[in-house]
Amino acid sequence: MPKTARKGTQIPHATAPVEAIQGDPGVLLLLLSGLSDKPASGRLLRGLTPYLDEEGARHVVLFAERRRKEPWSGASVAYGELIHWARDAADGVYRGAAWKQSGITRDEVVAAFQAQGTDVVDWAARRAGAALVCNREPLLLEPCKVDKPWGREVWYTGIEKRGCSFVCSETGRTELPYALGMFPVPLVGEQERPPVLLKSLEPLPQEVLGDLYLEVHQEKWEVYVVLEVNREAWPDGVGRLRSGLAPAAIERYRAGHGAAWPDALSLDLLAAIRAYEAVRRRIDAQFDQALKARGLDPAQGAPAALHAELSAALVPALRDEERRLRGIVEEFLGTTPMPEGAVACLPPGVLHSLQHGVKVIEFQTPTYERLIAMFAQKVLTQPHWDSEAAIRRMDKAPYTPPAPELLEQGAGWKLERIVRFPEFQVQRLALAPGGVRTSATAGGANYQLAMGVVGAGTIKVSGRGPTPVEKETALLLPATLGAYAIEAGVGGLTCLLTLPEEAAAPAAKSP
Repeated sequence: MPKTARKGTQIPHATAPVEAIQGDPGVLLLLLSGLSDKPASGRLLRGLTPYLDEEGARHVVLFAERRRKEPWSGASVAYGELIHWARDAADGVYRGAAWKQSGITRDEVVAAFQAQGTDVVDWAARRAGAALVCNREPLLLEPCKVDKPWGREVWYTGIEKRGCSFVCSETGRTELPYALGMFPVPLVGEQERPPVLLKSLEPLPQEVLGDLYLEVHQEKWEVYVVLEVNREAWPDGVGRLRSGLAPAAIERYRAGHGAAWPDALSLDLLAAIRAYEAVRRRIDAQFDQALKARGLDPAQGAPAALHAELSAALVPALRDEERRLRGIVEEFLGTTPMPEGAVACLPPGVLHSLQHGVKVIEFQTPTYERLIAMFAQKVLTQPHWDSEAAIRRMDKAPYTPPAPELLEQGAGWKLERIVRFPEFQVQRLALAPGGVRTSATAGGANYQLAMGVVGAGTIKVSGRGPTPVEKETALLLPATLGAYAIEAGVGGLTCLLTLPEEAAAPAAKSP
């Protein structure tokens, strides 16, 4: 028979009574409704520890009915969570499913619990087509794809209006904030921070059309790791990153202006960009007219398939002027070779633009801010360029890419740190065919993101089946995952591991 929780049990934000239903000995179902998205269900369960101890509950199933306003979409959403907490001295194992706008009712949950016990979570995941999330298993990340004027971005950990990623399992898929929101502490740590932003950038192979913004960040830290170089764009297999100032330009201004060279160079660079912007806006206006004539929305920009046609329709003198003025700006800019596997570490202040046909994996702090110094297309995200602020903020120096730092090496594997930023670091693990490396996450905020870049293999956790790791497969390794092993297949495996910096020291190997 249903019974209410013992008097004195406090559930923050609960607007309806908490019901507790006894199942098999030591198994309890709790039902809550009227909740917002905070506090998380994992925190609620931990807060109920004294009551659960009194009840002798070793296994707790929590059904929570919630509502939130999604910060990334603005929509007000009703959703449900069903979580099984297998309690032990080390906080235990959490398994859960979350779903939006589902028809699963409290009565159905109660009936399924009475019939299936703690397997009710699996039932709910299948019924809702939701991912089954567990803190003792790697989470497979399904990306969302975001079209850009220069190509597209593929977001693996996106949680914002521009893109929201998913967690997937055999039972279905769940948007990342809902998957992580059920019990965030064992997944990503006590502070419940969003994970480091992991994505790939896929520029078009056409010169200029596939070149990204020339930009500077004030707060955001980025890492590029080259995944592929388009051989049609770069026949020698070495792509390019425009980065920092050209050494020849610095020497020229130092010779002509002495110690005042940074100000003189900055003024001339700004003047060159503004001259280019004037001709760029003339071209953009003509493109807009041509798009309107075709019944297309200029606010969406010129489709890549139309770009060559629209460019060919410009008068030759305007095309020539665009090339000439763009070339003047480019004489100020440094260039970094980017073959496959190359790493670019881009802290705030580095003026940069990834070039066409260079596909990279990118790790960055999950913030959206940039100063656009220049773009060889129409900027769609804002009506202005930030040229003056970008040049003022940029480092007045050439750019030098980082050298990898060897951390550990064993039979058949090597671990390097390729970049270390204040908030996170990225490590590269290379395993020979059949090579195995053991490691662990250890609570706190010590989650990891793993991304395959070459070859294939598996991640193995004791008591669980193997999880495949392949090129462009991304996984979140929960903070309380514990010991795991990465094993390469017959062709070897190279993967990237991202760790929050507060937990970024090499993890202790499992015994």
